[in-house]
Amino acid sequence: MDFLEIMTQKKIWPNAVTYALLMGCLCALGKYKEAKKVMFDMEYRGCKPRIINFGILINDLGKRGKIDETKSLLLEMKKRRFKPDVVVYNMLINYLCKENKPAEAYKVLVKMQVEGCEPNAATYRMMVDGFCRAGNFENGLRVLNAMLNSKHVPRLETFCCLVEGLLDCRKMHDACFVLGEMEKRKVRFPLENWEALIMDSCGGTAGVNLVNELIDSH
Repeated sequence: MDFLEIMTQKKIWPNAVTYALLMGCLCALGKYKEAKKVMFDMEYRGCKPRIINFGILINDLGKRGKIDETKSLLLEMKKRRFKPDVVVYNMLINYLCKENKPAEAYKVLVKMQVEGCEPNAATYRMMVDGFCRAGNFENGLRVLNAMLNSKHVPRLETFCCLVEGLLDCRKMHDACFVLGEMEKRKVRFPLENWEALIMDSCGGTAGVNLVNELIDSH
């Protein structure tokens, strides 16, 4: 905190961003408690916290798998009349998906919409990827539909993961639907992915011949 004292001595008043940078450095050093104390100290010094300050703490808790503490901090934000933005919600959704809890992450997505916070492309992408990693491709498809209806375009990797998962589950109609949506947006399913799928399905010479035909006609 010495440099804050130096700043004030020079009549340079730290703002919320200054404190956020300090909090981020402390979190990077594994000093979460000290970082949280900085947020209370800034209020004592007359600087009101902003969402960015809460975001630093939420991000650090999520990285360390402290999901319950992350939720508690989110509640604390709301009690103090800070409205979480899409960045803060995305942090929680991201870490819930990484903890293999996509169903819980989906509840967060619904809640943020109810509270008037619109999901962005990253929100939907994390949800689709989270359901795919959990092997829940049907729910992944539902989120993809919501994403497309919101005029957001998934990444190629997200499309491919969903198509491959649906085909593994023998959901041919759904897989074809996703391929059709890819085609509408001029996103091409990679040939190497086709090859792997066909080899898995057909195997042997028949699979190789079919791959060659696809390559020749591409």
